[in-house]
Amino acid sequence: MSSVLSVAAGRPFTTPAADLQRAIVTSTRFKPEAHALAVELSDRLRELGAEVELDLDGTMPLSERSHDADVVFSVGGDGTLLGAARRLVGSAAPVVGVNLGKLGFLAEFSAEEVRGYLEGRPPDDWHIEPRIMLQVWLSGGGEPTFALNDVVVSQGVVARLVNIAMEVDGAYAIQYRADGLVVSTPVGSTAYSLSLGGPIVSRSLRAFVITPLAPHSLTNRPIVVEGGVLVRFRVESDAHELALVVDGQERIDLQQGDRFTIAAAPTDLMLVSSGRHSFFDILRFKLGWGAPPRMREG
Repeated sequence: MSSVLSVAAGRPFTTPAADLQRAIVTSTRFKPEAHALAVELSDRLRELGAEVELDLDGTMPLSERSHDADVVFSVGGDGTLLGAARRLVGSAAPVVGVNLGKLGFLAEFSAEEVRGYLEGRPPDDWHIEPRIMLQVWLSGGGEPTFALNDVVVSQGVVARLVNIAMEVDGAYAIQYRADGLVVSTPVGSTAYSLSLGGPIVSRSLRAFVITPLAPHSLTNRPIVVEGGVLVRFRVESDAHELALVVDGQERIDLQQGDRFTIAAAPTDLMLVSSGRHSFFDILRFKLGWGAPPRMREG
């Protein structure tokens, strides 16, 4: 389950809108204000002669339906793109994230930019960037669940210290004693993991970060491991309402004695970037990275 299929980073996306043969436009039922734009883009693509599938509620099995798609438009924001990414595992279709949300860290295209592309503006500097994803599964069977950002071992309202043992490629590594854990991709390293003191990881690296949540030891520090390893965990203490939370959108309940494994997903997300901004530009503009404190004058 740890084999990974990917393409070279930075592969150009050069297909003019008029040459698209098949496209998928996906959104989410949690962002109905994005549906009008999704319908608009679908209609325009059909006018250009493309076969289009429209998925407004975000439930289409994209991995099955997108194998011959030239492009997938995810319309909504970063949360919408997270949901689409999990449904795209197994597909190499390039994804354009259209942002109607607040941050737009992943979904970097505006509605105006995509409208311009569909009206004939060439996709100059657009390129496809593979993004490693995670898969997590419980020992004893069941299908894996996938994550683009992170997998979090989380508790309910009342948090207590839990003991979680970790092995890396079969070798015992550590027993965490903490309120929980965050296992994040490079994309997710700027999300929850960052707020816990985890490192910012360049998005093109094939690695993931394991960050304890409020560890009981000062020496329990975040660790970055290679993307090809299998990391196995065992819950060794009882905890109330313990669960795996996947990308903040899916929940898997855990009990004492449960074992779960996290590894790289079998395929990467093929995310289309406009090429306007570097990774460091995005960190500065979107997250305020390295910005001096704002002082009031006078």
